[in-house]
Amino acid sequence: MSVSGPRRTVLSVLALVTGLLVTALVATPAPAHAAAHRTRVVVKVADCEGCEVFLQQGLRHRWWSSRTRTVRDGKAVFTVPSSRTRGMSIGITGTWEVASPHPSGFQAIVTLRYRGVPRGAHVEQAVAQSKRHGSACFPGTQKRRLVLHVTARRVSVAGNGGPADTTLAWADPQTRVMRGTRMRLYDGVAGAQDIVPCW
Repeated sequence: MSVSGPRRTVLSVLALVTGLLVTALVATPAPAHAAAHRTRVVVKVADCEGCEVFLQQGLRHRWWSSRTRTVRDGKAVFTVPSSRTRGMSIGITGTWEVASPHPSGFQAIVTLRYRGVPRGAHVEQAVAQSKRHGSACFPGTQKRRLVLHVTARRVSVAGNGGPADTTLAWADPQTRVMRGTRMRLYDGVAGAQDIVPCW
């Protein structure tokens, strides 16, 4: 059956439009998903060559831990999605702990800010060891590079079987932290059995 007149014109226009749409869909590649914004986290640790460092995130609905990096040339470097830096804390294991016959039994954590110490302040070991409260939780950044300077020292704490070796570590200078994330310290040492909760 042949079609003529206005109806034929309408069908021709529809066919043309359909053809153009199909061509556009085939010729136009699907938009690539934008890569997640990433931050290069550089943890610089003085006098701790060979120490082991890792990052972790402990938000209420997001728990994550990085692979462990060994301090080489005074630093450990991580590249992570920027979203991982909110609620981020830093675990550290001194070389002295690995070889110690009396391990502490907990994971040493870097204290980013001691209570009563302003951001940007430098902290001596004696002051660090006098502190009883601090925060290990970083508030996050969207910057492409974040550098945190850490001081780490071998100290002895009371363990179940007597004195045990662990690591006293703090940000020096002291840095930003999340509000309300204070934790109990023992002679300035922050320690955890699991990921540090930051909320």
